[in-house]
Amino acid sequence: MPKLKNAKCLIHDPAIYPDELKGKKPAKDIVPGVKATHLMTTDAGKQKGFFYVDCTWLWKGAAKEPVGVPHKHNFDHIIALASGHIKDPQDFGGKVTVWLDGNPEVITKNSIIFIPAGVVHGPILFNKIVQPTFFMIVAITPKYSRTIVEQVVKPAKKKKYAIVDHLYKDFSVAASKKKNAPPPPPRNPNLKSARIMHIEEDIVKGAFYTDFVWIFKGTGAAPATVHDHEWPELIAMAGADPKHPRNLGGEMSIVLGDEYHATKKSSLVCIPKKMMHCPWEFHDIKTPTLVFSAGPSHMYTGSHKKD
Repeated sequence: MPKLKNAKCLIHDPAIYPDELKGKKPAKDIVPGVKATHLMTTDAGKQKGFFYVDCTWLWKGAAKEPVGVPHKHNFDHIIALASGHIKDPQDFGGKVTVWLDGNPEVITKNSIIFIPAGVVHGPILFNKIVQPTFFMIVAITPKYSRTIVEQVVKPAKKKKYAIVDHLYKDFSVAASKKKNAPPPPPRNPNLKSARIMHIEEDIVKGAFYTDFVWIFKGTGAAPATVHDHEWPELIAMAGADPKHPRNLGGEMSIVLGDEYHATKKSSLVCIPKKMMHCPWEFHDIKTPTLVFSAGPSHMYTGSHKKD
């Protein structure tokens, strides 16, 4: 069977090391004291015109010392920390300290941290990880780079960054309610899922679209009908089984252009701008899976959202 031309849009593998957690050079363990799996990485080198994304699962443990070093970038990016379970999707459980502009910010909730270009950040101390916790970087740059600097001694009085640790609005990727718009697929009542984090510019000035949803079990689909964007979009699923993190415990399918793609692997789907896509479906998910999407657009827009 010939390989589908858009198969390169699906990324399943990581780079050598999580860039944001590097010291002055990579260490043997990602986070000493914490069991971790570096899961997936993408950038413009893997998909032309795309942006940088890096994902790591932290399973359990406690670090005695921070990892990484103070540094800054010439691009905006987010650090996301996500955990939870079917009884309480917002139960972060652990504790992480992130130095931002010299401030040691303590994270005890699911959080998206928006860090504008030029803001010094790092290191990070993973004080306590008690359950699967997702650590993700999304950076609006074709390739990751950084400048190592001295730690900020006197933080600015007004914070130059933002931490979003609760849901501000009811968000949906469903089509606008315009005439002749196809309806979204009906929700399967057996699908157990919950949105846990979301950010756009109407929440934090200058931020870009990023969204996180837990799927705990069941079959269903994203509510978006077939559409495209004027910007490249990431849609992704990461299996949260510590024994099999590269498996979804079910199957994901996505239509890219005129091709149907299905996979049982944890995947970053890198969708070029103006590529028609969807439906995006989840089939018989049996173990917790984190679903997330992002793009270099201040607000979520698409051809299906135009009135």
